[in-house]
Amino acid sequence: MVEVYRKNLKKNMKVRFVLLFILVFFAGTIHSDVWDPPSIKSYKSENGQFLLKVYPTEIPENYSKWLSAKPKKKSKFSAEDTAIVHCHAILYEIYNSDTIKIWDKKLINRFAPNFVIVANDGKSIVTFDNWSSLGYGVDVMVTYDESGNMVKRYNLEEFSPFPINNYSLSITSIWWLCGAKYISNDEIEICFSDDKDNTETRIYNLSTKEFR
Repeated sequence: MVEVYRKNLKKNMKVRFVLLFILVFFAGTIHSDVWDPPSIKSYKSENGQFLLKVYPTEIPENYSKWLSAKPKKKSKFSAEDTAIVHCHAILYEIYNSDTIKIWDKKLINRFAPNFVIVANDGKSIVTFDNWSSLGYGVDVMVTYDESGNMVKRYNLEEFSPFPINNYSLSITSIWWLCGAKYISNDEIEICFSDDKDNTETRIYNLSTKEFR
């Protein structure tokens, strides 16, 4: 019995050592994330002529209770308890002191995009990443046309100049974007930064849908 106990003790110590090694090894490359709840955000074109307001998805406070309620009790909940308002954006043109609504459309993000840029002519917008989950999914970069309709969406692997493993990683995100801006009404410049602070830029043409 004593010998069996010693063998099990040594085995458990080895397992704990391996787990400790893994935690220490990844501690320098993977960081924890703390995200505030998504909020309404405004983005202006560089010339200040267009304003985009992005509204995150709204989930009612009692929605989870309604989902888990038994069929007989579901009728006690109101429409306000069950209606999810999906993430959407409204584009305005600023004319003197007035704002003119151009379009109001849903965005494909589950909760909200993390960053958005607006063209100076108001004929396109480009969103980057998802709130609380940077670098993941098929909507890391999404382009929308002059009517607010989605044109094209990309995952990071499709246009990154660096291998994905070269970026700083956290529990929820890949930290890749160091900036994005319109350099003309049809082209945007995207800045990429890896975990060693190396940076590269790529140009994307919204008309041809090509990177260079």
